[in-house]
Amino acid sequence: MKIGIISDTHDNLINLEKIVKIFNEDLKIDFLIHCGDVCSPFAINILSKLKCDYVGVFGNNDGEWLGIQKLSKGRFFKPPLLRNISGVKFAIMHEGDLAEYIDEKVDFVLFGHTHNSYLKKKGRQTIINPGTLSGYVSGKSTYAIIDLTDMKSEILEL
Repeated sequence: MKIGIISDTHDNLINLEKIVKIFNEDLKIDFLIHCGDVCSPFAINILSKLKCDYVGVFGNNDGEWLGIQKLSKGRFFKPPLLRNISGVKFAIMHEGDLAEYIDEKVDFVLFGHTHNSYLKKKGRQTIINPGTLSGYVSGKSTYAIIDLTDMKSEILEL
C-alpha cells in the first residue's frame, strides 16, 4: 500500500491539481494524508478528484472548518488524529512540537506547519514533515510517500 503525504497547501490550487494528477496517474497511491492548512473549502473540490480515500487534520490557517468538513464528507479532524491504516499506526498533527515524544508504538508520526521537509528514524518509528506543497516560505513544493510494503518513506519535490 502506497500513501501520499501532503501539508500546507494554502490554497495553491495549481500545485494541488498537479499533485492529485501525480498521485492518480504516476504514483497510483492508495491513500492520502493531509497534515493541515488546506485553508479554504474550495481546495477540497480538488482533493475530491483523488482516485483513493483521504484523511486530514486542521491546521492553524484553516479558517472555515465547517465548510472543509462538509465538502470533505467528514474527512478532516482536529489534531492529533490517531489512525490505523493496514495495521500500521499513524499519529497525524499539524504542529509538530510533540512529534519527538510520541510513543514508539506509533509507526509514523506526521506533521506539517514549518514548511520545511523533515524525515527522521527514531528506533522503529519514522517522523515525517512533508514540507509545504504550496512552496510558500521554503521556496520548494514538497510531499512525501510511504510504502507500507517495505515501510520506506521519502520526500519528493513537485
